[in-house]
Amino acid sequence: MAKKPKSRVLIVRLVSMAATGFFYTFTRPRTSTPMSMLKYDPIVRRKVLFVEQKRRGGS
Repeated sequence: MAKKPKSRVLIVRLVSMAATGFFYTFTRPRTSTPMSMLKYDPIVRRKVLFVEQKRRGGS
């Protein structure tokens, strides 16, 4: 069987840097740089930096 081609977009998880465990999910192109943005964290009730979580190894 032929290998399945890689998708052009990735689903990424942006995790709060306030260490609350809150996260957003976004899609981004595979070729772009890792995402980070200021978003609202409802647990601490303020805007904080969210960064893309590193992918775990797997199949």
